[in-house]
Amino acid sequence: MNGELKKIAKNIGWMTFDKVFYLILNLLVTVRVANYYGSADYGLYQYALNVVAIFEILVTLTDGRVVKKRYSQYLPEEVVISATFSRFLFSGISCMAGGIYLIFARQGREYKEIFLVLLMNAVILNCKFGMENRFEYLLQSKKVVIASDISAAVGCLFQLGAVAVHLPVIAIAFIATITAIIQFFIIFVQYRSAFHSGIIGRVDKGLLKEIIAESFPLAVAASCATIYQRCDTVMLGSMLSVADVGVYAIAVKLIGIVQIAIMPVQNSVYPKLITLFKINKEEYEKLYIRISSMLTWLYIAGVMVSFFVLPVAFKYLKPEYGAAFGVYKIYVLGSFFMYNAVLRAGHFTLINRGNILMFSQIISVILNIILNYFGIKIMGMYGAAMATVITQGVSLLLCNLLFGKDGREVFLWQIKAINPRYIFIRR
Repeated sequence: MNGELKKIAKNIGWMTFDKVFYLILNLLVTVRVANYYGSADYGLYQYALNVVAIFEILVTLTDGRVVKKRYSQYLPEEVVISATFSRFLFSGISCMAGGIYLIFARQGREYKEIFLVLLMNAVILNCKFGMENRFEYLLQSKKVVIASDISAAVGCLFQLGAVAVHLPVIAIAFIATITAIIQFFIIFVQYRSAFHSGIIGRVDKGLLKEIIAESFPLAVAASCATIYQRCDTVMLGSMLSVADVGVYAIAVKLIGIVQIAIMPVQNSVYPKLITLFKINKEEYEKLYIRISSMLTWLYIAGVMVSFFVLPVAFKYLKPEYGAAFGVYKIYVLGSFFMYNAVLRAGHFTLINRGNILMFSQIISVILNIILNYFGIKIMGMYGAAMATVITQGVSLLLCNLLFGKDGREVFLWQIKAINPRYIFIRR
């Protein structure tokens, strides 16, 4: 058991290193890029990026957690091929929908060109889904990290080069696509070396139907989450200006620092939770609360540090981005609910209650759009940040109370996790 926990910890360490490495590079380059292009052009790029993310919600019909549950039932190669095909298919459909949107969009030529390049980038990113998923399931995220960090470093160098030779902002979109291609090929080479198989082959239609059917409620939930996480930026651009989007985007990037541990823990712990849930539900509950408590207090410590560190970082940004720190101080409060509920989606997937995620997110996205509309009108970008925080609280904590025993149980676990004593209660 200790060996298994060490393996999980090592996997979390590699994934966290990846996030830290990427964030440091990204923040250093973001300062240079944002300062060079200014809030208007940088905001235009960020606006297009967020609209593309909304169109890409279809790919969530192939949920990574659902796919991981299939490795014990099917040949791993079949799972990878079918999952990759599914992601690629839905990404292609998203591209077609995005193309139709562009026909009717009342935006300039520069925006449309950036949007098309970012759509292409999204398709390439989805082609590596199956390979990454298998590496994560086997707790071999080191291989994913290597590909991610090399491509990120190359991408950052290219972005600095684009600024140095005074290329237009669309160059940043092309660089993102080049980075995605590099990352895909590095992962593919490692995958071929490790398993002597590829990602093209016979698709198991039965498996594909299973994945899509079980992913559907989770996909609706993930889609709603994407919409309420992105619609503040899109509504800011529509109701105010893309310059405001540029300022707001800086705050959102800074939130990435605080949320750095969420994905590594989710992806690394989930395979262990699948096993423990099957053999000992009491120990599963204790581990769930303990991990949630550790992450809740990690968030609190991280935010306190950030309030002292970030003002120094803002000295290197142009004054036009000054309001971003005020937005950050509001927006970051919502990350509390994300850390506190870090295992929630995985748990509801294990007990086949994805409908809880689906309906709670539907409620949340409606609430978020309403709050954003009035919040932006009254308080501008600060209102958008407040709308997101309120929505996260409702979605990740309070909505649990609406879904019977299973929902109330998770609500209680999350409340218990606020108490730091659960960190020291060992199994």
